[in-house]
Amino acid sequence: MPAEATPQTKPETQSGRSTMKCLIKEDLNTNGLTLKTDHKEPVAGFGEVKIRVLATAVCGTDKSIYNSAKSEGIRREMQRYIPGSKAYSPLVVGHEFCGIIEEIGPGSHDLASGVPKHLLIEKGDYVTAEMHLSCGHCSLCRTGNEHICTAVKVKGVHLDGCFAESVVVPYKNVILLGKNGDTSQIPPRVGAMLDAFGNAVHTVEEASVAGKSVAILGAGPLGLMAAFLCRAFGAARIYVTEAADIQRRSKLALEFGADHFIDVSKGSKELHDLVAKLEAGSNGVDVVLEMSGSLPAYDDAFKIVRNGGQVVLLGIAKEPLPQFDIANGVIWKGVTVKGIFGRKMFSTWETMLSLIRSNKLGIKNKLEKVAAERLYKLEEYKEAFEALGSGAELKLVFTPDSK
Repeated sequence: MPAEATPQTKPETQSGRSTMKCLIKEDLNTNGLTLKTDHKEPVAGFGEVKIRVLATAVCGTDKSIYNSAKSEGIRREMQRYIPGSKAYSPLVVGHEFCGIIEEIGPGSHDLASGVPKHLLIEKGDYVTAEMHLSCGHCSLCRTGNEHICTAVKVKGVHLDGCFAESVVVPYKNVILLGKNGDTSQIPPRVGAMLDAFGNAVHTVEEASVAGKSVAILGAGPLGLMAAFLCRAFGAARIYVTEAADIQRRSKLALEFGADHFIDVSKGSKELHDLVAKLEAGSNGVDVVLEMSGSLPAYDDAFKIVRNGGQVVLLGIAKEPLPQFDIANGVIWKGVTVKGIFGRKMFSTWETMLSLIRSNKLGIKNKLEKVAAERLYKLEEYKEAFEALGSGAELKLVFTPDSK
C-alpha cells in the first residue's frame, strides 16, 4: 500500500473514540464556518464505509452555506428534514472529495456478493462517492431516477459531509478509483472534483450536442467543463458567455474549445447580434446550457434558442425569477426545457470515469486548470473562501489529511 494510505495516529476522546479536524456549519443565520479539531470521528455502521479524505473541493453550494445569512434558499434547504421546526443541528459541510477506505462496516460486503474481485471495494482502496443518498424505495428510485428521489438527502447539506479528515457513506454509493490506494490514473486533485465534473457531464449528455450549435451561459468551473465536453462530444459551434473575470475565463473557454467568447458584463446585445448573424438559418442556437444561475442569463437563454430548440438548466438562481414570459419564451417557440440535478446514479459516473481514464482529450489537464494551483489546508478555510468570493480563484481544493 502506498505511503499516503498509511493510517495516522489520532487523538482520542475520553470515551476512547478518535477525534478529527473538520469544518462545521453551526448557525445558519451567521456567515462563515467553524474549524473543529476535536470532533468525534464517524464510525461505519451497517452497510457503510469510512473513508479517510485525501482531498475535498469547494462548490457553489458550499459558498452559499458559508454565506448562509444572505441566502434564504440555503437556510430553508438545510432545514428541509425537520418538519414544522426551525431547529437546526450543526453539521460537517462538503460533498466533493476522494480518499482511502479505512473501515468497512458490517453487512457491506454482503451487498456486493458475487462482484468480481477487481471491482470489490475493500479496505485501502482509493475511492470517491455519490453524496446524494436516495431512499431506494420510491417509484423514482425504482425507475432509474434515483438522482431525483423526492426523499434525497445530500451529505454536507443535510447530513455530515467531507470537509473533514474522515467521512462515512453507504457502501452502495462508493465509486472505485484505484485498487490498493493507487492514485496514478486519477490524481486526488482531480478525484476531488468528480462530483462537479459529473454535473457537467450530465448536462451535456442530456443535450445531445453532436452536430449542434450550443450556447453555454456562464464560464465558471462547470461552464468551462461543459465547453470542453461539448467540443469532445462533437458540437458544431460553441458560444460561451461570462460577466466576470473576463481575461482569465475567456482564455480558458477558447482553449477548452469555444468558438466564440462573449463578455456580457455590460449587456447581451453582442451575444444576440452574433447569434442572429451566425445562426440566421434557424433563428437561434440549437441548445442553450445555462450554467451560471444569473437572472439575466435566463432571459438570454430563451431569446437566443431557436424554435424547437432545447434549454438545459443547471445553474441555480439566488432568488426567484421576478417575471418570465413563458408564452414567448417556451410555448410559441416549441422549446424543450430540461432541469439537471446532480448526476444520474450511476450511469453518469461510468461515462465520466471512462472519459478521464482514456484522457485522449486532455481532460485531466483541463480539470486541473479549472482549480486553484495551490492546495489549501482546512485551517486556511477563511482565506480560501475569501479567494473564491473575490473571484481570485474559480475552484479550490482542501487537503484535510493530518500529515
